[in-house]
Amino acid sequence: MATPYVTPEMLQNAPTGLPWDTIPLPQSTLMEQLAEQTNIAWRATGEVDSFCNQPLRATLDVEEDVGPEFRLTVKNGLASMIMSRWPVVQIIGAQVSGAATLPPQWTSIPATMLRTRTALIGTYGTSTPGLDATGPAQIDVGGGYVNWYMGRQGYRLQIAYINGWPHTSLTANATAGTTLFHVDDVTGLAGATAFIYDGGETETVQVASVTATNPVTVMGVSVPVGPGTATLATGTAHSHNAGIVVSALPQVVQWATILFAAAQVLTEGAMTYNIQSVRGTGGSAEREQTGLRTLAHGMLKPFKRVI
Repeated sequence: MATPYVTPEMLQNAPTGLPWDTIPLPQSTLMEQLAEQTNIAWRATGEVDSFCNQPLRATLDVEEDVGPEFRLTVKNGLASMIMSRWPVVQIIGAQVSGAATLPPQWTSIPATMLRTRTALIGTYGTSTPGLDATGPAQIDVGGGYVNWYMGRQGYRLQIAYINGWPHTSLTANATAGTTLFHVDDVTGLAGATAFIYDGGETETVQVASVTATNPVTVMGVSVPVGPGTATLATGTAHSHNAGIVVSALPQVVQWATILFAAAQVLTEGAMTYNIQSVRGTGGSAEREQTGLRTLAHGMLKPFKRVI
């Protein structure tokens, strides 16, 4: 996971009115500017995830709960677990044990007995979550693997799944027409449609398959996560350099990240900036950073996870 939601180049090109070439200090070297702009991008990414109470990028999660209870319910013979992260893109596997058994004696649950409560509304008919804050947050378990036979909190259920939007960047240059990308994170990327954010040569690509350099095994299933390669359904229209972002994140999330980054600069108060007020009039840096964060919070509110 080596790519923040926005890069220094994306910050510099965004219409924030901030002179990024003077950060961290006037007359800083290009390397010093790049280093601090990268730090700002990562801090802004952390602020997005902190506000949303979950990472929005695609991640592999293994979650466990005891039920039947509030989050793990059983009704009409069907168990349902509310996951702490969403949207659920893929169910990797599940296993169950008696809650009082230590260590747990796991019984694997067949994939045919697992489903998301609602269908994933993908982008352009793909397995990528849509560009708005929608998607499944519950996983149903059939077959009576979790029931009321052992009473309340009688079962321990563990589910492995992938949630969120694929987000990565190129680790090697890609020539025009190529169908093979080297990226820093393939999590959730297989079957996805993503944007290659490369200025005037931005384009969308369909990922047919991925291969991880070091896949992990979860519940007996090999899961491609981390660095690897992505094979595209069709060749790219343009060439792209290493470091270019390839992402399915909703654009509103990236814009909110940019606003958080701009607010950081104003909060740090390294120097005085003459920028347009978010309310349409001039104002102090403190008032401006508050306004920027308020705008970002409003954009991200639909993505905030509350259980």
